[in-house]
Parts: sequence; C-alpha cells; structure tokens
Amino acid sequence: MGATSKPKGASLRGFTILEVMIVIGMLSFGLLALSSMQLHAMRGGNQGRHATRAAALAESEMEFLQYASWTSGAIDPTTGWTTPTTRNTDVQVDGGSGSEQTYSLSYRVTDLEPTFTRAIDIEVSWVEQSGKARSIIISSIRFNREGI
Repeated sequence: MGATSKPKGASLRGFTILEVMIVIGMLSFGLLALSSMQLHAMRGGNQGRHATRAAALAESEMEFLQYASWTSGAIDPTTGWTTPTTRNTDVQVDGGSGSEQTYSLSYRVTDLEPTFTRAIDIEVSWVEQSGKARSIIISSIRFNREGI
C-alpha cells in the first residue's frame, strides 16, 4: 500500500532532446531581444546626455550675452550667424582625459527696436556617433537695461 502505482505503459524518462532544444532556442531568442533593448537604451542615454550638454552650453552662452553691457560689443547686431566656436566635453579614460563629444556654438543678434531691444538666437550643433547631425537653438530678447 505504501508503494505508488503507475499506469501501464507510463515512462519515467525525462525531457526529450527536442523539447530541450526548443526551450534553449526560446531562451536564446529572449536573451537576444533583451540585449538589443539594452543597446537601444544605451544609445538613447548617450543622445540624451549630448542634448542636455548642448542645452547647458547654449544656456551658458545666453546668460553671458544677457548680462553683457549693451555697449560692450558682445551683443552688437550681427549680419547672420557668427563663426562657430568649438566646445568639447572631456571625460576621464584610463587615468587620462579624452574628448567625448565636440559641439559647435554660434549665435546671431538682431535689432528688434534699435537701441531698445535685440533678439538673441544661439545654436549648438553636434554629430552623434551614428553620423546623425543634431542641433538645438534657444532664443531670447534682450532689453537695453542701461538706457544707452
């Protein structure tokens, strides 16, 4: 009575090789999809970091131009976009430093109402590792606070 009974013809064997191969194939497919998602997330993180850094560079330049004296020459009207200046972001690599991304920064200043208001546009451009060119532009209006 203590012994378990098994039906006739029932086998005590484990999984067949075909079942094991199917499970391994499904697991491999899942791991491949997971690694692909990780690569996309890393690429998106890089692009987001570059866009954030570009916005910070543009805002820093905008603050400089907003607080420059009206007669300093820094915010004199331009005939178009200024010649781009290069800015690099440096990272620490193996005890040394290297450049991760290069940005080009240019701006233009236009008179809205001469001697009273000027529009300032700042553009920061860069090229992602994928080769895609990206840019960000911020704009503001500067009032002649000095009354000059």
